[in-house]
Amino acid sequence: MLDINWKPDRNIPTRLNIQIVNFIKNKIATGEWSVGFKLPSQRTLSEIFNVNRSTVVAALEELKAEGIIHGNAGGGTTVINNTWTLMSNNHSHNWLPYLSSGLHQTNRNIMQLINQAEFQPDIIRMGSCEPSPELIPNKMIQGVLKKLSKSMPSLGYEEPKGSIQLRKEVCTYLKTIGIEVDPSSVLITSGVLQALQIISIGLLHKNSVIYVEKPSYLYSLRTFQSFGMQPSGIKMDDEGIEIKDLLERHKRRKGEMLFTIPTFQNPTGSVMSLERRKILIDACNNERLPIIEDDVYRMLRSFFLLLIVFRSRNCCK
Repeated sequence: MLDINWKPDRNIPTRLNIQIVNFIKNKIATGEWSVGFKLPSQRTLSEIFNVNRSTVVAALEELKAEGIIHGNAGGGTTVINNTWTLMSNNHSHNWLPYLSSGLHQTNRNIMQLINQAEFQPDIIRMGSCEPSPELIPNKMIQGVLKKLSKSMPSLGYEEPKGSIQLRKEVCTYLKTIGIEVDPSSVLITSGVLQALQIISIGLLHKNSVIYVEKPSYLYSLRTFQSFGMQPSGIKMDDEGIEIKDLLERHKRRKGEMLFTIPTFQNPTGSVMSLERRKILIDACNNERLPIIEDDVYRMLRSFFLLLIVFRSRNCCK
């Protein structure tokens, strides 16, 4: 039995497994545990350090990844290297324990396969709704950017809500679709997922039920789950989300919000009818159920229509 009087300090921010890694490294660096030294079993180390066995396993995996120890099934774990280069801090870390224990959960295998397939040149990326390169009016965009560069006063940080000019333009656009809003009520985000993260952190409690369409946007589901929310799928038909299923679900299990993509729904591509939208708004008003609308594809449709007009005019010249 080794005479080890040290235990990880639970009152400091350094993770327990990293403290164990540093302790073992120190033992090896000082020569107390030389090359060929056989470490105690995982169970023994967990008892000595007064930690869970999983914490010891994580520490040993880190040391294995750095090439300092080696373990064989049934043969125990042995120190195999004590060179200065391996014992220094300038080594390649095994980041897997950090990633697996982080707040944001990893995607399921099917989602990872979809992500990989999106970048294959022979596959059309329908999910991101990107226009074909030949449809983009590059010369027109370059002209706009040249004019913009002359009018940019600063490249410093914007105020937290985003550029006031951009927020005013957003409000101007919203008026065209019947939404009256003041720029002070607009927050610019880097995309839908950041907006959902802010909503999850700032407005919701852990384990809150979020109603989502079934099926719904893959990344939104993972975002809600990573922040401790519970997505609850609501059935859809050709006109959009089924109001009856939503209300029945809400009676059984009170939800906090509804997340919906009524215009060119991802992944089905369906468009919720105007009548269904009115019924949905009235139902949510009665139940005091807030609605998060992902309306990312509405302007893309307008953009495509403008491209068609632009190209047709050029063809007529």
